[in-house]
Amino acid sequence: MVGIMAHRPTDPQRARGGGGTLCGMRRRIVVVGATGRTGRLVAQELAGRPHVLLVARRADALATLGRTTDLPARCADLDGLGGVLVPGDIVLSCVGPHDVVGDRVVDAAVHVGATYLDVTGEPAFLARLHTDHGPRAASSGVSLLPAVGYEYLPGLLLSELALDAAGPAARRVEVAYLVDGGLDAGSATARRSLVRALTRPTTTFRRGVHHAETVAARRGEFRAGGQLHTTVSLGGLEVWSLPTRHPDLDRVDVHTGWFGAAAPLLQLGALLSGPARMLGVDRLMDGAVAILGDGDDEGLSTGTSRFVVRVRDERGGVLAREEAVAGNAIVLAARLAAATADALAERPLGDVPTGATDPVAALGLQAVGRLAEWAGLVRL
Repeated sequence: MVGIMAHRPTDPQRARGGGGTLCGMRRRIVVVGATGRTGRLVAQELAGRPHVLLVARRADALATLGRTTDLPARCADLDGLGGVLVPGDIVLSCVGPHDVVGDRVVDAAVHVGATYLDVTGEPAFLARLHTDHGPRAASSGVSLLPAVGYEYLPGLLLSELALDAAGPAARRVEVAYLVDGGLDAGSATARRSLVRALTRPTTTFRRGVHHAETVAARRGEFRAGGQLHTTVSLGGLEVWSLPTRHPDLDRVDVHTGWFGAAAPLLQLGALLSGPARMLGVDRLMDGAVAILGDGDDEGLSTGTSRFVVRVRDERGGVLAREEAVAGNAIVLAARLAAATADALAERPLGDVPTGATDPVAALGLQAVGRLAEWAGLVRL
């Protein structure tokens, strides 16, 4: 996708259309898990910028990353994170799987009074963040912005644009994350996160209420890039964020097309996920993928990432449609996360909604559109 990246602005600050702080003092960005695959790419995007700190537990890798990015670094594990953070920090969590270790980063951020961001794609962790961590963060005046990477910021942005175009008759939103070409196995952490995502319950929004269900409970079809993609239901940030701003919505569905013709097998596996957890099979899978090593350096997607949103009325008629493309999924995730953190660093704490929220609520639709364009997302 060389053409997509060729004309993007040179840094996240230009992406948000600003040049100075809103309160005269920039907030510090703390990248946690900086030596992982996504964390390294985030650090590279923020290289040389002021008020950025890299945090990881692998001292040698962290020292090398600090030198190559010209960023300060501090070696600490998650138990020591509370001693690193200060009130007002922007904590960007690139650890994983979030379902295993993500809660500890959230707890540290809420305890200190720091704004929290992450790049999770795990629906079960998203549900826990909104239902458990969100109310506690709101009472402490802390903002939580999960899933600001490949999942699920593109779908959220396109959904808001499509809903604006659809008008008041909109009742249903359908989002699909698709890929042309192959899927790389990704890093060991990414594979463990994928196992967690596929073997834990997810959340859907139907008839105006959030419901728990298994991943791949439903199949769908989305046309994009000249072909018909078979998808399965997944869940995502859109399920939580869209109904808060659009109370007339009756249904929000988020699908993935990563598995193509293998979707029926995924549905069968999802049906067996409950018994598998009871028997400990998911823990065996988790351990197995962890010892396979890392895949291609470029991450999960070796093809073109595609994103499609359809908005329907109460009779099922399509009122609006949005489609966008990008290149590599991990690179897109890192750029989106870095740009979101950079934009939030310019905002005082009082300007960001507290509790579980999202970039559109925190920064505005136009600002999110600019940073997504900078990151390499191209609307068609």
